[in-house]
Amino acid sequence: MIVYRGRYHIREALDLETLAAVLRGAGRQVRFVYDPDCFGATDNVLQSALLARLLARPNRVPAAVASWEPDVILFQVLSNTYRWCLETAEHIKGQKAVPIVFMGLHPSLVPTHVMRHACVDYVIAGEMEGVVADLLEAIAGRRDVREAGSLYYRCGGEVKSTEPAKLVDLDALPLPDKDLFAPYVSHRSSYCAMVSRGCPYSCSFCEETCSKKLYGGKYFRRKSVDTVMAELAAGKQRHRFREVIFKDSYLSGNKAWLSELMGRYKKEIGAPFKCFCTVTGFDLETAQMLKDGGCYSVEFGLQTWNDEIRSKILNRRESSEDALAAFDCCSKARLRYDVDHMFNLPYESRDDHLLGVERYGQLEYLGRIKVHHLVYYPTADIVAHAMEAGDLPAGAVESLAEGHESDFYDQATGSAEHRKLVAGFAALYKVLPLLPRRVARWFAAGNRIRWLTWIPSPLMAVLQAVNALRCRDLRFAAYVSIYSRKVLHSILRSHTRSK
Repeated sequence: MIVYRGRYHIREALDLETLAAVLRGAGRQVRFVYDPDCFGATDNVLQSALLARLLARPNRVPAAVASWEPDVILFQVLSNTYRWCLETAEHIKGQKAVPIVFMGLHPSLVPTHVMRHACVDYVIAGEMEGVVADLLEAIAGRRDVREAGSLYYRCGGEVKSTEPAKLVDLDALPLPDKDLFAPYVSHRSSYCAMVSRGCPYSCSFCEETCSKKLYGGKYFRRKSVDTVMAELAAGKQRHRFREVIFKDSYLSGNKAWLSELMGRYKKEIGAPFKCFCTVTGFDLETAQMLKDGGCYSVEFGLQTWNDEIRSKILNRRESSEDALAAFDCCSKARLRYDVDHMFNLPYESRDDHLLGVERYGQLEYLGRIKVHHLVYYPTADIVAHAMEAGDLPAGAVESLAEGHESDFYDQATGSAEHRKLVAGFAALYKVLPLLPRRVARWFAAGNRIRWLTWIPSPLMAVLQAVNALRCRDLRFAAYVSIYSRKVLHSILRSHTRSK
């Protein structure tokens, strides 16, 4: 049985689709328990502790265990769901002696810390597709547990570990099992694909950088174009999707690979798509290649307009001038683009937020400014910077290893005064593409920026929808449908529970 809590449109959820296919290919029966965490810490639209509690079903996983009697329970664990996973695992262990495996980002980063908890029997520290079959065989008593790689387990009351497993051959993996999340999301509205794993860059805050530390420089890999097209062709035939979202860290970088993919995609798939790219190495040829292939929007991770913070704190290579050049290439190709902007960075100031208002106001083909807040992973290099800046207390690594119920869309750090300031600028950035520059400057001046924090969340969602319509953002329209389904499903599930 696989257990997962959180939103769907992230790498860890897509990894589960592949894992389910691997398990079924090995003759295993797969049961899936999914908690979409509606209005909770992982909800990237509307977070409300009250609504989250009203729609919660804390006994759902234990009830499924009692009903299905699984041989093994696999928890996909993120830092912001770690505590929930622990509480659920402890509840299960109080009822049934079933082996429990923690896998995913958080246990991979701090496996020995996770193994302190008696409710966790095994931790897979790294990629799971090449490990889980051997582990299940060991649990069944058909092979030695030491033969499974990247594994933490107990022997005689002592925590032991095995050698890291080899990196998975992405081209050898089966097609993802899209039925896993089918009751909760619409693959017809928006088909999510992962055609690579990892990232060649080493941003100090990023989960990909943390994961790369487990394997080294060869962690970043891309699937062959043949493999990518095989999945998309099968997905198109079955789901007749309206668009594709490539969820990889970035789709650019290798022009020969991208050129082959775009040529075949346009001919064989023909659906509009959205992807992520990096400013580094992005040029007019790349922009035109994507546009001709059917791309309607590129998403860039800029994070800040402060070059010193970007270079020294975030460990990113590109300058603000490089970013402007990349955005200009998109404009020349008539290709819309979104920009990820991150608040609560160490040493960030009000002047940095004001600079962002000016710079973003100059961008012609900008679609959306996607506002995020810095989330700290226990092994991320930026943690040391944050402690030096006084943003995190001494001993933060230990507390981060215990998990944190926050997300990129939730501002969880800083003083009350600082949080009000950041909340105001975050609200301004979300609607900035709709505003004349003089209006944006007026709001940014003095204390008027705090007025924007009074905008109700539903109204902010409407304003963002208007902006999405302005730039014909298919992804936003699809997400409205997907999110509505998520809320409805949670309400119906809660209503069923109350009967």
